[in-house]
Amino acid sequence: MTMPSASAKTVLSVRDLKKHYGGKATWAGKPGKSIRAVDGITFDIYEGETFGLVGESGCGKTTLGRCIARALDPTAGEIIYAPRQGAPVDLARLTPRQLKPYRLDVQMIFQDPISSLNPRMTLLDIIGEPMLVNGIAKGAELRRRVGELLERVGLRADHMVRYPHAFSGGQRQRIGIARALALNPRVIVCDEPVSALDVSVQAQILNLLQDLQAEQTLTYLFIAHDLGVVEYLCDRVAVMYVGQIVELAQTSALFERPLHPYTEALMSAVPAANPRAVGLPRILDGDIANAVNLPSGCHFHPRCSFCIEPCRTQEPQLREIVPGRLVRCHRAEELHLAGVAPDLSYGEPA
Repeated sequence: MTMPSASAKTVLSVRDLKKHYGGKATWAGKPGKSIRAVDGITFDIYEGETFGLVGESGCGKTTLGRCIARALDPTAGEIIYAPRQGAPVDLARLTPRQLKPYRLDVQMIFQDPISSLNPRMTLLDIIGEPMLVNGIAKGAELRRRVGELLERVGLRADHMVRYPHAFSGGQRQRIGIARALALNPRVIVCDEPVSALDVSVQAQILNLLQDLQAEQTLTYLFIAHDLGVVEYLCDRVAVMYVGQIVELAQTSALFERPLHPYTEALMSAVPAANPRAVGLPRILDGDIANAVNLPSGCHFHPRCSFCIEPCRTQEPQLREIVPGRLVRCHRAEELHLAGVAPDLSYGEPA
């Protein structure tokens, strides 16, 4: 894995993206408080890279991914997409009708391979529907394309007449990948695509994603909470905490030396593959911050053992410490935090 070069083309630029829920007036007429699921996210994704997004459950990872795929409408901010041809466009401002041409370029693989597939539709209907709706293929041509997609993801063309219940979890996820590939996309949002699978099947799906990326120059936004999978697959990683990015770096740099205490706590929970390894996870006090009533200052300060007075009163900004290395912490330069040794993690980076 390498850092994107200065000439790397930016495919997606997310700027101050927000997704808030609620906020309506109460029965007494008082303004209600909103849930800040995504609260001012900014980052770029480069063509051909795998950009990882990690954090605890409930931190807003999936909501962010669905906003980028426009499965959800963002509350504010920009999602600037650079198409293959033409000028960049802000996907966040487009109507459903205006979005139709870009649906072909930005697709999504969902977390649950069971609930994301219609049990009453055959694989021909599931995978072929996007092509049929967009006028790409029909009839014999549609069957031919669906068969090719099934074979590309490791299934057989004659499986197209079967229903999802006839397949295992790993096979269902392959069906979901085939559906995402049906429109020849440029960007795929992968929402924890292997979290519901056995470890041996996870490896097969990860290798399939890598092979498809090499064949078609795909760009992935890879959402996960398994840091071992993220280290193996991703080029760069952003760490989220209650709707905000607290650290962003190249994968190898992040795992070698995190700059934010929250990232260190996540790293310490990675199981060591070496049975002789010594070390205990850093246990965080308290619960994850409430997205309705966020703490003042740094949102992480109630759980941070390095907290000082400015952390309680002044909200830190996401700032660049060195080129390509961003962190949201007042004390990032002075802290010396522990990472994950390469031989103790899930696997060697690809």
